[in-house]
Amino acid sequence: MRDFYATMAQVLPVLLLALIWESRYLQELRGEHRVTRRDDPANGVRFWTKPRVRIYGFTAAGAIVVTTALCFLVLAGALHDGVWLRVAVMCGLALALASLLFRICVELIKATR
Repeated sequence: MRDFYATMAQVLPVLLLALIWESRYLQELRGEHRVTRRDDPANGVRFWTKPRVRIYGFTAAGAIVVTTALCFLVLAGALHDGVWLRVAVMCGLALALASLLFRICVELIKATR
């Protein structure tokens, strides 16, 4: 099981970098004007307004960092392996991968319109 936590401790930070700092995501987000559909029926966003993107970004990044910290604590011997811990780490990985897949899909759709 130590290999599982060692692998996750290496993979999760890379996924976090891919989500937040790669592909000029933050620069593009800063430059976007995201108004709701209510204010602009033609070009407004349905759900992902900037405040919601901010909350989701902090939540996802925080969850990935906490998951990575759990892996380090297991590797350091401060936490013992258990089913609950493996489930928590897998949930952190699933969140990171789902977020990355969503971003990839959005970028592909934007690029091919």
